[in-house]
Amino acid sequence: MKMKFIFQNRDLTSKILHSNIRIRAVAKHVRMSSTKARRVAHLLRNSTYIQALVILTFMDYRACEPIYKVLVSAAENAYSFMGIHKCYLAVLAAEVNEGPILKRFRPRARGRGYPIQKSTCHISITLFYDTSLDFCNSGHGDISGHGDITERDITDFYL
Repeated sequence: MKMKFIFQNRDLTSKILHSNIRIRAVAKHVRMSSTKARRVAHLLRNSTYIQALVILTFMDYRACEPIYKVLVSAAENAYSFMGIHKCYLAVLAAEVNEGPILKRFRPRARGRGYPIQKSTCHISITLFYDTSLDFCNSGHGDISGHGDITERDITDFYL
């Protein structure tokens, strides 16, 4: 699975001053049906980063793992390249598009071949920076007991 980080505008000083900062991470050629991954990605829209982590951690679908990796990658890119803390991030868009189809043949009786189509998908998640969000220090959903929610509190449950 290849992941790619995409900046929409490269002018970082104007991005920090304005609240229209968008960070996008893409995973291409994920070996999964796009409809199955779309079912999970649809639940992440219009949620904060912490809420999206909780949703993906406790859902029991195979599509949660690659979507979780893309979400964490987008947040890490926002933190490492722009210095934006993860508590101020929210999911703007979670898109799953169809990728190329891998065509294989299965041997059948009497020397015949039966075509098998293995589908792939491209997962892209767009996060945006919002200064009105401060989910880590607001006291919502106190998991750790001391008021601050860290990513480790949530990801300990994820295998």
